[in-house]
Amino acid sequence: MFNFRLQSILDVRKMQEHKVLQEFSQQQRELQRANEQLQSIQRQKMALIDELRNVQGKTVNISEITMNAESIKQCLKSEAHQKEQVKETARIAGIKREALFDAIKKRKSMEILKTRQYNQHQSDLNLLDRTAIDEMALVRHNRKEE
Repeated sequence: MFNFRLQSILDVRKMQEHKVLQEFSQQQRELQRANEQLQSIQRQKMALIDELRNVQGKTVNISEITMNAESIKQCLKSEAHQKEQVKETARIAGIKREALFDAIKKRKSMEILKTRQYNQHQSDLNLLDRTAIDEMALVRHNRKEE
């Protein structure tokens, strides 16, 4: 029976990979939420700009135009802030991706080592079987000659 001596290390690496995968998935969800929030701010800004454009040629209270312009300025500030948030979240997601790739490499290297050791074990067993069969054939042959 094959017993991989480093099985506990392989198990630990699998758990680490799973943990890093969960962290990466969480970061991807945060990045998606940040992008959706940015798109929402951009849609709101465009709606305010369109509203301001539709006012042209109409008689409108100056306070409405001022409020609209202030809202657009606020949207621009929010958009710039959210773009920074998206950039930072994407940077962290990249770091998590690299950590995930590293964890996968470590696990796979242990699995490759396990496979090689298993194959060597099988080869050794086959060699023992062939040796035993050869010895039995030699003993039978010697008996027949006597």
